[in-house]
Amino acid sequence: MNLLTIVTITATILTLLSLLLLIFIVGMRVFTDRSIDHQADFLKRAIPLIKAYLRGEATFEIVAPILLKDQHLALLILMELADSLDEREREKLHPLFISLPKFRNESHSLKSRRWQTRLHAAEHLGYLGDDAALPALMTALRDDVVGVRFAASRSLVQLGCDKAVEPILRSLDIPGEVSQRRVAEIISALGPRAIDPIQNVMNGPDYDDSVLSIAARIAGILRSEKAIPSLRHLLNHQVANVRLNAVRSLSSIGDPSVIEDIASLGEDPSWEVRSTVMRALGKLHASEHIPLLLQGLSDQEWWVRHNAGSALIAIGTQGITALKEAVDHHTDAYGRDMSRQILQQNGLLKPISEVLP
Repeated sequence: MNLLTIVTITATILTLLSLLLLIFIVGMRVFTDRSIDHQADFLKRAIPLIKAYLRGEATFEIVAPILLKDQHLALLILMELADSLDEREREKLHPLFISLPKFRNESHSLKSRRWQTRLHAAEHLGYLGDDAALPALMTALRDDVVGVRFAASRSLVQLGCDKAVEPILRSLDIPGEVSQRRVAEIISALGPRAIDPIQNVMNGPDYDDSVLSIAARIAGILRSEKAIPSLRHLLNHQVANVRLNAVRSLSSIGDPSVIEDIASLGEDPSWEVRSTVMRALGKLHASEHIPLLLQGLSDQEWWVRHNAGSALIAIGTQGITALKEAVDHHTDAYGRDMSRQILQQNGLLKPISEVLP
């Protein structure tokens, strides 16, 4: 075979491959365009119908067949809409969720070997409004994959299962501040129904510090005055993070009767607790504890000093006056410096460069 023949064959093969690639690209473009057009058309028809259904202007028999034309997209629409509604309005969507055949076997999907399948099932079951899903979701709280446990927790809360509070706390007892915030946000969505269960946790003898910290956070998020005695008790806990969250939540609740309890931790061994105490005293306008805040201005930790100064500003005239006096008369150089810095940040004292001749 001569060189010209080889070149000709190679050129022919490359031309064919280029042609096949071009056909593939064109085909993908056509498919994508059709898919986009289909989605746009489906959204244009489905969303107004679902909203009309919620207003009572369209029947289930009219809406359900439309949703069946694209179950995946219909599910996404229903979930997004459900998240924007209150509990009573959300209940109206339950029949539409159940009308989707792929949605009916989600409890069985929780047993799948694929964690992605279990995750999606755990997410979806909360939208069904069916208590029959509770046992499967409670079992999912023991899943090996943390994401599945989080999804099951959200669904149990969506279904209003207050009996799941303690199992959720145990299931998601994961080290790390971010995890604690996420768990607290999930459970607090139960609203007042979460108060009694979290009080049982705070008063219980066999819960570790991370669970107690989350329970204290939830009490603060819900601003539960009923939880004040339990939170007061946690101020004496041996773990700093529990004390910190108890202080934070008591200040969020805003009952002035807790000021003395909070101030008692003004010299806590943990600087994070001392810092939170300073912030709390400002939030509660605890003018009777201005001396403690002035003391905080000389703390060895910058954040404690900063929060003490900010708290004095928050108290108002008395605090600001004390802060201005501290600029020149505080016994500690750090205290004088922080007083000046806080006053300048709040426009109450000109920077030194502006007052020099």
